[in-house]
Amino acid sequence: MKKVFMIIIFALVSVYMYGQDQFWSVTYQVSLPTGDTKNLVEKTSFRGFGIEGRKFVDNNVSIGGGVHWNVFYEKKDKLTTEIDNVTLTGTHYNYINAFPFLVNAAYYFNEGSYFRPYLAFNTGVTYTIYRKDVSLYTIKEEPWKFAVVPELGFLFETYGGANFTINFRYNYGMETSNSDPLSYFGVNVGVVWLY
Repeated sequence: MKKVFMIIIFALVSVYMYGQDQFWSVTYQVSLPTGDTKNLVEKTSFRGFGIEGRKFVDNNVSIGGGVHWNVFYEKKDKLTTEIDNVTLTGTHYNYINAFPFLVNAAYYFNEGSYFRPYLAFNTGVTYTIYRKDVSLYTIKEEPWKFAVVPELGFLFETYGGANFTINFRYNYGMETSNSDPLSYFGVNVGVVWLY
């Protein structure tokens, strides 16, 4: 997994060694758990953040990558969990911290326009921290997951130089030998700096 992480870092650095026709974005992220993720946390997360950079390789195609952080939390009363022949009953405090490290490629429509819809595909790894607190006990797992993230987005450029983005992503971290898949739908809004 460390090799994959180093490849992603190398790809990100390589993209930005070229100078112009690039942009950076900072996004606020809202995430809705889906699939197996909903079994641990059902509530929508309003705690998410991302930093991303992209470089246009022609007028309609960009490559890039980013780092994100999504936090899920839910308190569940009067549940029972069995772990290694120990039964824990009580209030459960469930947490998921997901840190996707992604590279991407995107295709933009409406060349020359101030409103540019786009389709993108992201891939990489997601470092995930699962934590469950029950009374005095804490159960914690920290798997790395291979991630695939399709994306539909919109880039808004304005006359005054302020630029914005909104995108919709389906984040999917693959199942590992000791953890279920991580999946959630994300709505991300942010500010963009074009160079």
